[in-house]
Amino acid sequence: MEQILSELLVTTKGEGFTNITPKINQWIKESEISQGIIVISTKHTSCSLIINENADPNVLKDLSSYMKALVPEEEFTSINAKSQSYKYLHDQEGVDDMPAHIRTTLTSTCLSLSINESKLLLGTWQAVYLWEHRYSENLRKLNLHVVGEVKNNESNKKKDSLSSILSRTNPEKINSFLNKKHTPSITTSEDQAETSLDLLIDRIHELSSQSD
Repeated sequence: MEQILSELLVTTKGEGFTNITPKINQWIKESEISQGIIVISTKHTSCSLIINENADPNVLKDLSSYMKALVPEEEFTSINAKSQSYKYLHDQEGVDDMPAHIRTTLTSTCLSLSINESKLLLGTWQAVYLWEHRYSENLRKLNLHVVGEVKNNESNKKKDSLSSILSRTNPEKINSFLNKKHTPSITTSEDQAETSLDLLIDRIHELSSQSD
C-alpha cells in the first residue's frame, strides 16, 4: 500500500466548467496506482468541484444559468414574506467575487473517488469538473491525495528488501558474517573453500548493485 500527495495545476478561462477527468487519469497512470482511493480538493474559495453530465453540453449551460439565478450579483432578495433586498458587504474585488464565494459554498471543494485499473471509477456519463465562478482567467491549484496499490508492488518490495538489508550491512560485515557461517567440508581444500566464499560474496555485491 502506497500513499502519494501531489498538486495539479489547471488554467480556467473564466466562469464555466473544465473537465479535469483526463488530467487526473493521466496523473494516476504516471503514478502507477492500480487501485485505491483519491481525494481531490481545491485550494481556493471561488471555484468548486462537481461530478456531472459528460455528454450533452447543455446540461452544464443549464447548471450555470441556474446558479446565476440562485446567487445573483451585487445583491440578493430575501425569500421570506418581506422580500427585502440585501447588498453584499464584500465587494472590493468586483461584482463576481462574493457570488463566487457563495456558489463555492453551495457546491463542493473536495471529492473522494475510487481508482480501479489505473483510472477514476466513474459512471458512463460522468466526468469530474472544476467549476470556475470568477469571470477572469485563473490558475487553480488542486491537491491530489492517493492511498492505493502500486503496479508490480511485490517485485518492488523484493528489490527494496534486498537494498534495505545491504544498506544496513556494509561489505565488511557481510564478509565477516559469511566467514562465520561457512564451514568447508572435509573433502574440500582450503583454497577451494576460500574461492567459493569469494564468489558468493561477489555475487551478493553484484545483486545489491543491480537492485539499486
